[in-house]
Amino acid sequence: MIRNIRTILTVKLFLSTTILLLLVGLLTVFSMARYIPETYSNRLSAQLQQQANDLIPKLEKAASPEECFSLVQQFGARTKATAYIQSEDGTILYTTDELDTSLDQDSVATTQEHQDSRIFQDAPLLSQAGYVFTLLGSDYTLYLQSDTLAINQSTEAIWNTVPLILLGTIIISIPLSLAYSHHITKPIIALSHASQKTAQLDFQAGEHSHRCDEIGILSQNLNALSENLQLTLSQLEKSNRELEAEMAKERQLEQKQREFFSAASHELKTPLTILKGHLTGMLHHVKGYENREMYMERSLAVVDKMETLVKELLYLSKTSKKETHRYQKIDFSKLLRLQIAELADLLSEKDLNLVAEIPDKLFCQVEPMQMAQALQNILTNAIRYSPKGESIHISLSAEQDTVSCQVENTGVHIPEEMLPHLFEAFYRADTSRNRNTGETGLGLYIVGNILKSHQATYGIQNSYSGVLFWFTTPQKADTASSI
Repeated sequence: MIRNIRTILTVKLFLSTTILLLLVGLLTVFSMARYIPETYSNRLSAQLQQQANDLIPKLEKAASPEECFSLVQQFGARTKATAYIQSEDGTILYTTDELDTSLDQDSVATTQEHQDSRIFQDAPLLSQAGYVFTLLGSDYTLYLQSDTLAINQSTEAIWNTVPLILLGTIIISIPLSLAYSHHITKPIIALSHASQKTAQLDFQAGEHSHRCDEIGILSQNLNALSENLQLTLSQLEKSNRELEAEMAKERQLEQKQREFFSAASHELKTPLTILKGHLTGMLHHVKGYENREMYMERSLAVVDKMETLVKELLYLSKTSKKETHRYQKIDFSKLLRLQIAELADLLSEKDLNLVAEIPDKLFCQVEPMQMAQALQNILTNAIRYSPKGESIHISLSAEQDTVSCQVENTGVHIPEEMLPHLFEAFYRADTSRNRNTGETGLGLYIVGNILKSHQATYGIQNSYSGVLFWFTTPQKADTASSI
């Protein structure tokens, strides 16, 4: 039981408040019993002295002792005080009641002569006072004694009501202390529960307190701490998910790299096997290889294809390195026209109609050499896969700080299921056609890498009359990746 009292804040506060209220009640009752009679007595004495001071001039103006006695009688009836008149020789000439003339040092002060011939009392509890006056040439003393019966009765009544007041104080103190203790400790108990949840890593904020005192501030701070911890934990979980996603991306990239090197090895192995067969047949005079000039030309074509493949692999190796790009502000229109001019012979060879919508000037921040390579691959791919006599449509425009470019070659379509794979390394939509054109299958893969490094979006799709390649890139490059 004692342990519960020591550990439960509400119980301790309830007992402390109850005892404090009882002590205050007792102190109040005893103070009333002690000081109310004294205060009332002092007030009556002061009033009696004031009235006596007004009476003395009237007594001195009286025409006879009888008139003087009549004034004293009226005064006693009005003030409910006992009065008597004493001569110089100590004889009591008149009294309004039976008077106890014994002077008790605890209740009556020593009389002394005042400058106006009146005698007054200085004691804290004044019950009797004497005043000297002159009547018809003789000196008399008027003694007044206040009625203390009411004071004594009130004092007795207060002491008689002490048990009732104490009982009432106890009855009132218990429910008030209980309500007060519950009101004060309720938010503290809530804070205790919230802190226990926080210790168990449960950062859900508790009830919001509308109090403006220190307890309310503590509750708000604890809720803010829980919210900050919850936010921090959420951010850590988000960072962890991002890290896991990054690791998965790295593993996927490693897988793609293995697949890429495997495909590259295969692409190199095939022409090397062909070249080895040609050379072996010619050196050993194998039947069918008598026409060496023809097989030497075929071997040279295989070497050319291998050279192109190696160059593209070297270019990919260079562009895949994480290095800062040298972005420059150039005229994109001029760059596109230069790439078209370099492919003019190929356009004429296939008798293709070129329709170009290119503005006079369009400035953009790019890496010039890489973007030139991307444009050349896009245009070469469109020309080589277009049937003779078809058209190549090229458009370039700028809108909202973005450069848009579209290249469409007519007269051909690509199966829809192949479109998502066109930017993969060594992927060929038509194997036989790639053999005829001598393509390596890395052209669009290189284009995709270059456009990604420029934060561009791109894609390829079938249009109404052919195949459309498009890309959009910001006019202003990210300065964080530029020199």
